[in-house]
Amino acid sequence: MKNIYIAFFAGLITLSSCKKLTDGLDVNPNQPTDAPSELLLNGTEVASILVYEGNLARIAGIFSNSFSGTDRQYVEYENYNSVAADYDDAWDNLYASVIAQAKIGEAKATLVNNKLRMGIFQVIQAQAFGTAADLWGDVPFSEAGNPEKFPNPKFEPQAQVYAGVQQLLDKAIVNLSANVGQSPAAKDIFYQGSAAKWIAAANTLKARFFLHTKNYSGAIAAAQKGIMSASNNMMAPHGNTYASDFNVYYSFTVYDRPAYLTADGAYNPRLLTSSNSAYKGNAKTNETARLMFLYQQDINIGGLELNALSSDFDGSSPDDTGFFGSDASFPLLTYEENILTLAEAYTKSGNSTSALNSLNSFRSYMDGGGYISSGYKASGLNYDPYLLTDFAPIVGIANKSNLTVDMALLKEILTERYVTFTGQLEQFNDIRRTKNFIGVPAKKGNQIPARFLYPQSEINTNTNTPAVVAGDLFKVTAINSTPY
Repeated sequence: MKNIYIAFFAGLITLSSCKKLTDGLDVNPNQPTDAPSELLLNGTEVASILVYEGNLARIAGIFSNSFSGTDRQYVEYENYNSVAADYDDAWDNLYASVIAQAKIGEAKATLVNNKLRMGIFQVIQAQAFGTAADLWGDVPFSEAGNPEKFPNPKFEPQAQVYAGVQQLLDKAIVNLSANVGQSPAAKDIFYQGSAAKWIAAANTLKARFFLHTKNYSGAIAAAQKGIMSASNNMMAPHGNTYASDFNVYYSFTVYDRPAYLTADGAYNPRLLTSSNSAYKGNAKTNETARLMFLYQQDINIGGLELNALSSDFDGSSPDDTGFFGSDASFPLLTYEENILTLAEAYTKSGNSTSALNSLNSFRSYMDGGGYISSGYKASGLNYDPYLLTDFAPIVGIANKSNLTVDMALLKEILTERYVTFTGQLEQFNDIRRTKNFIGVPAKKGNQIPARFLYPQSEINTNTNTPAVVAGDLFKVTAINSTPY
């Protein structure tokens, strides 16, 4: 849905804007070649929503077995039949509408020494570059976003890009901490110019990418300074106007392509269904409310679909809004991710006590309702704190596979991350980087895709695009090929 928040895109400037081709000429006010940095920030943030909440997330959800592709080309995704052209639009959005625009915004902010805006634009770049490295492996980095100087940007090794992303986030934190520069206020649709919230978000991103690269001590140190309250979550705001500000999932599943994307036969809802043998609940855990918040039965044709209930269109209460409702905000960086990153990193570092404390902090948050709309609480919600004895072999209520205590605790944490990241790209990343430790079933055969394909548009225009075997979704990226 490329025209979401269409009014905000007036602030986006073209990639060639650094060269003023219209100097000395009359300029059409409806086709601006430049814009104030606060409007540029607004448009760049909106563009990022389309990347993290759009087609890439839907495909990742199918590959991760949270969703099912049930019509037209989405049936092909269900069967792992994907082609390079499927990724053209998302790649263009990521590099042209997010990274390139954020670089222009950073340069504008630098000219006037507005360190607050510099830092915000740097965080946005880091989030985008880290996402690209995660999904594709080797990607353009240092030469990206400057088509006049680098029309064929080089692809840099995945590990090198991740290192560059960490350096970019370090610079952002320094700039954001300087308390210099006018705030973009409401033009910043994520944090309204709050330096403190952007610093926390930058640290949560550092923790995310340290986890990607298996630097667990780094992940712990960063997460401890990250988002420690749901009130500081980075959420994509949405409203109730089609082709303007709908939740992207809602627009796709209800208005644009009904029946293409459902949850029929998907694994994730089975984990949340008490009558299913895969159920993750136990005497201390009731997942009914979360199941109903994420998924719903189709009242017309049966089957399971994404819960897109919306008070403005379905006659329901705002308290009953589904996770994919029209005006439901979408998670981009959250307390949920941050605390579960701490839990996993502590486990990998051999500190089961701290890992359990972090997991129980998350469970306490969920026991109070967490991110679930309040109207679903009465259907069944319970997350009592775990003890290490709950993970004991044979007798532990959270150890169905006779694993060691540490491995059973790790599996619980990773399963919790899997369910919590429903609809988000991090769910797909977790499965791949952990070598599918929790055992998510493949849709076809016995392998889950290991990457996205380089887009056809890049293959056609950039001679530096790596010669990855055509159509090889199962070629593991360098970072994910290392021991877990």
